[in-house]
Amino acid sequence: MPTHVRLYSKDEELGKRDDDFKPRRGPTTTNLAKPWRWRKRRLLSVIALLAMGYVFFQNIPVGLGLVERGIASSMAPSDSTGKSAGNRVEPTGAPTRPRAVLDDGESSHYYDGPIKFYRLASTLHAITHTFGLRLQNLSSLQSAANLMPMACEMAKWDRNYVHMAFLGRDALSVDDILDVNGFSRGDCAVNFHDARSDYSKYSIERRAEVSVSGAMKHINDFMHPQAIIMDDSELEDAFFVRAMRYKTGEMGRALIEIPAGRYEDFLWMTRLDSGSLSNWFKPTIEILIHAPLRSSGGLIRLVRSLEDAEYAGFAVPRMIVELPADIDHFAKTFLKRLQWPRKTRHDTRTLSTLTLRRRVPSAHLSSEQASIRFVESFYPSVSEDNHVLVLSAQAEISPLYLHYLHYVILEYKYSSYTSTEADRLLGVSLDIPTAFLNGSGRFAPPSIRDMRENSSQSYLDEAKGDQPGSTPFLYQAPSATASLFFGDKWIALHDFLTNRLASSHRGAAERTKKFVSEAEPAWLEYLLELTRARGWTMLYPATPFVTIHNELSQIPEEYLRESDPVQASEEPKDAERLAEEAFLLADESPVIVEHVERETPEAQPLQDMLPFKGDLPELPQLPSLSYTGDIVNATTQEDLIQDYVPVFRRTIGGCRGVDATRKRIISDPTRTDDLFCFPGVDIEFDMSIKEDGVEVAHDALAATAGPEGAVEGVRHGTSKSVADGVPKNGEEAPVGVEAGKAEHE
Repeated sequence: MPTHVRLYSKDEELGKRDDDFKPRRGPTTTNLAKPWRWRKRRLLSVIALLAMGYVFFQNIPVGLGLVERGIASSMAPSDSTGKSAGNRVEPTGAPTRPRAVLDDGESSHYYDGPIKFYRLASTLHAITHTFGLRLQNLSSLQSAANLMPMACEMAKWDRNYVHMAFLGRDALSVDDILDVNGFSRGDCAVNFHDARSDYSKYSIERRAEVSVSGAMKHINDFMHPQAIIMDDSELEDAFFVRAMRYKTGEMGRALIEIPAGRYEDFLWMTRLDSGSLSNWFKPTIEILIHAPLRSSGGLIRLVRSLEDAEYAGFAVPRMIVELPADIDHFAKTFLKRLQWPRKTRHDTRTLSTLTLRRRVPSAHLSSEQASIRFVESFYPSVSEDNHVLVLSAQAEISPLYLHYLHYVILEYKYSSYTSTEADRLLGVSLDIPTAFLNGSGRFAPPSIRDMRENSSQSYLDEAKGDQPGSTPFLYQAPSATASLFFGDKWIALHDFLTNRLASSHRGAAERTKKFVSEAEPAWLEYLLELTRARGWTMLYPATPFVTIHNELSQIPEEYLRESDPVQASEEPKDAERLAEEAFLLADESPVIVEHVERETPEAQPLQDMLPFKGDLPELPQLPSLSYTGDIVNATTQEDLIQDYVPVFRRTIGGCRGVDATRKRIISDPTRTDDLFCFPGVDIEFDMSIKEDGVEVAHDALAATAGPEGAVEGVRHGTSKSVADGVPKNGEEAPVGVEAGKAEHE
């Protein structure tokens, strides 16, 4: 038997039991625990691995994360005394200075150890509301003094849950910071958080920056702030600014920087909710100016007032200047030297956003051509966020015009509490009308007593402004003096003008009497038609933010007559050319109505210029006027739409019979196909409405407009009582005839 078999065999069949047999054993766990028994190669490998791990954790890169540097316990729950759950107390005094750092007293920022937040957990765990939060962060005591009044003002308006976090190096406690600034937790309903790490006073720049990012990660995990506000980056610590910009970008949150020294001027933002503030950077504005013929004074005055406006904290709007064929010499020289936006000594690399467009001379300019050129001057890339401010050359703008526009846009377009009135808002005017659209009478703006929903008395008690009882109001009359038009409404106007002109060229549109005065641009008439069909309104301010001058006002080129002084590069219109116009014009030459030159208020914060302590009332509470200047309510507004749309379809849209009277489905608010009847275009009727007390079935309607605009197809699911009452193709509905006749007269 081989030797190795005999050594390991215990077979009892051999006749003897080997009780003394002890087999050899390989290495065991006990042997592995004895390094002195390892082979040299294995021992050296383990030592090298431990050394590499030590070096790695001592020099871990910042980019690998915030918690990976051994700070897994940085958010251990702690009580108000600073003791954590594991009975660990925040260390006091200065940390040990490493040997590599010379103790020469030149730098007190030397500590680079693990990061722990001993004071943050207790306040974060106490949060009970995580919706509508606004967070203010700061890293210095000076920034605390700058932003604390704003934070307390936000909390006073009670539209959000307001939090303030301290993330700097200062060792002063939160209560001491409040006491130094004259505040207390009782009179300032803000949730304060001490988000400073241990040894923040002695941290090196990299550790301070990582601690700010780590604190923001914990804050975001607990409260999900919708907007974050900080002091001017020029006043904050560099490490704080870098960390905040990187972390808010990573979290997808708006980081709002308040310009230095402008804290009171931005107090109006304390009235906004988190939905508005979270979209702070979304709305963009472009300025559109149509230069007058052979006149430079008004244009130069307007542009200089725009240059002097306040833009700190906002993106300066782009400017588009539409020039006539014949340019005044002084205007040409002024625009050649114009730098827009105005450059400063510290910002010499800013690119110009000025666009000049000069018109090609033509034999004569019709109202149709003038309207096309105006609408083609601008087109938004994002309909919800890109808007255009149309300014007359007779305007002189208030320095706070951009503050007011951003305030109104953020409040009514992006608020978490929107209303149906906001969807029907055509734009925002900076001016208050002097006369009605047809140029007759003296327009008197409504007062607080005309506000809706029984809210007038409460606002009368809070009214504050230049005019007692003045209030913003809604008016179904667009203005060409100084008006901002929302991007989605502009797209709808572009589509409407396309369809409107196509209907006129087909011969389907009748020449109707012009309602808007001929002293106003031609495009206002087309916009008024669309405004009435959609029930849109313009928001007018209680106090104007623009002054309209009269000394250089002119009649629009498209409405110049033979009897008018020749101001255009082409010949004025004669009787034959006037007959080709899309609207029936008056026989006599238009007369310019002098505008009341209301002076804008003296320089003061925006919230002090507005009534109701700077708070914007809800749109359904504001007085609402029809295009004729009559005060109407919501029910009357709907009745006006229902009465006007069938008349427009029949007289302008080329519709006949049921095509003009039946309500249609508007699937895209930027499209206006529902107002016209074109050959080959499908018509989608709303089959869920009631007519004459009988509910129409909900089945689909397959119909196609024929050559004359009549319906060709089959109507499915219509009850007999309703079908019998529908006029046949080519017939006019009796109600529609009377309405159309009254409207035409």
